[in-house]
Amino acid sequence: MAAPTDLSVLLRLYTGKQNSPTIIIQDFSDYLQKYSRHYLQESPELIQYLDDTLSVVTRELERLEADRQVELASDSKGRRIVFVPQYCIDRIVQRYKEIDERPEIPFPLVSELHAGFPTPSLKQIHITTDFTSQGDDDSRTRTMLHQLIFPDDTAPLIYPGSISPEKMLDLAMAKMRMFLRKDESRDYIQKRMMVASPGKELTIKNQLIQFQTRPSESMRAFKHSGETFFFWSYLCSFIRQDYAKKVEKTPEETALMQSVYIAEYMNNFYKNRAQQELQRETALKNLELSFQKAPYYFDMETITRFTDSRGVPLLGQYRDTDLESFIKENTNDAGPASLPPLLVFRTETGNRYFVLKEKVVSMVVRLANEGRNIIKEKLTREWYQTLKAFDQEESMKNQHAFEKRLASLCQEYIPVLHGVVNASFIPLMAMDTTSELRDSQSGFRMFDHGRLVPYSVLLMLDRQELLTDTRIMLPFWYTIPLLSSIFALFMRPRKVKTHKESTRKISGQEERNAGRETESGSGKDGDARAKRKQELKKAVAQVERRLVPEGSTLAKEMQARLDLWNRTLDPTIKNNLTEDVNSLVRDYIRRILKTIKASTFDLARIENLSETLVNSPGLIKIKNRDALLEYVELYIIQLVQNLN
Repeated sequence: MAAPTDLSVLLRLYTGKQNSPTIIIQDFSDYLQKYSRHYLQESPELIQYLDDTLSVVTRELERLEADRQVELASDSKGRRIVFVPQYCIDRIVQRYKEIDERPEIPFPLVSELHAGFPTPSLKQIHITTDFTSQGDDDSRTRTMLHQLIFPDDTAPLIYPGSISPEKMLDLAMAKMRMFLRKDESRDYIQKRMMVASPGKELTIKNQLIQFQTRPSESMRAFKHSGETFFFWSYLCSFIRQDYAKKVEKTPEETALMQSVYIAEYMNNFYKNRAQQELQRETALKNLELSFQKAPYYFDMETITRFTDSRGVPLLGQYRDTDLESFIKENTNDAGPASLPPLLVFRTETGNRYFVLKEKVVSMVVRLANEGRNIIKEKLTREWYQTLKAFDQEESMKNQHAFEKRLASLCQEYIPVLHGVVNASFIPLMAMDTTSELRDSQSGFRMFDHGRLVPYSVLLMLDRQELLTDTRIMLPFWYTIPLLSSIFALFMRPRKVKTHKESTRKISGQEERNAGRETESGSGKDGDARAKRKQELKKAVAQVERRLVPEGSTLAKEMQARLDLWNRTLDPTIKNNLTEDVNSLVRDYIRRILKTIKASTFDLARIENLSETLVNSPGLIKIKNRDALLEYVELYIIQLVQNLN
């Protein structure tokens, strides 16, 4: 091991050898020069002390003095001297090691320090205000000596800053334990405590036995047990009362009083901390309960303003870091197929909200109920103006367009509802069977066959009923066909032929031409027909991708629509009705497929064919027309896919 070269370390070695914190600089320089020659080969850094040693040492000592590690002065003979506080600190540290082994040794007092000990190196600590906060001090403070001041005339003790309050408590309890072993002190204190606490005789006796025979267990109880707080309060109070009257105390009695004050203060400290921890836990439970209250969704600003039942803000009963930890812990992903207890979603404007997973359905129901009248009034007003001008919107005729219009209105007037139903956690909630059960128990099903129900179901707005209600608001002549036709002739805005309508006309013409070509060309070979079927299947595959959501199948979507339009309870009748509809669609499509070209077989063509079928005499009496229309569209796709 290389010889030390740091001057502060060399000073500690030299003062220890001289057994004094005060040394003459000239003598130390001579010693350092000899030391450097002896250990130069091991530590080449010592070469700086070989020439002009006194000047080099003086400069280094002045630097250490600026750092408050030493104090320079002159003695009565005019010699430069240096006082090394670390010598005294080392002696106090050694003293506490001895106290740890032998509790009968008293705590060191300020009077035991050397007369020249610098005041800046002795930090005053008041036991009632500063004792437990010293752990937050910097390393400079931990290398100093601390003077622990008590509230009465008890002599202050000194201890190194490196010793924690918990260690001082341990040493104090050892001295109190030693006191109780002497003579009849334990029996005397026990009797006084039992008189002061009737009914707790056995508890006091057991706690005294625990304190004397099981120190580690007693220390744990001291920090955490509620009953122990009262025991220590009585114990310290009675010991202090007996010795406070004595004017002159022995060193052992002074150390006992110092120990009692340390134990008494630390008892109050742990008691207050336990109360604060209980208050913190209660506040965090109130925080959880606050998330279960309406309106169920909260932004961060609202969360910081949560209050308890007395109206006291919760933030303050717990720290900011506690709130951050609570949010982080409850919003962390629970797994690839599960959701955390607290969910996060954003609106289109970027506002961030939190909602409990179990309250999502309640939140959606509440928002839908609150926003239903707003959406209905807005849509009714729009449709009224449109119908008054003898015009129609696509949302009046088509359910898909109606849903899109409801979504846009929700985004504008109920942004929170729009944000939550489009949140990333909704698909996972749809797969959660517990949430489906909870939905059914509350009478509202937010999901149907693993999918979120449409906006019309959430808002309880039926397109046909809404259209009927709007028409009732029109003047009476709008209901008289002859008058309404005359007014419409002059008041209806001229329509611009859309690309879709043109395509449909072209498609109709192509179908007729294709029919003539089919009749005249019945003798073409089978290869052309097979090629045509393959082209139709490719065209219908593109339409299928638009109608069937990702993650679902054509069969699932058909079954979902079938359950909506065919609600017959008798299984036989239900199957017969389904087969009648399928037969009607099959017969119609077989005739049409002979004339349809793949180039014109798109979504618009399938919608046109489906609407024709649904409006036919055989199907027009079936209720739930929108679901039947979507079912027929999907069934047409299935028929084309199964072409042989």
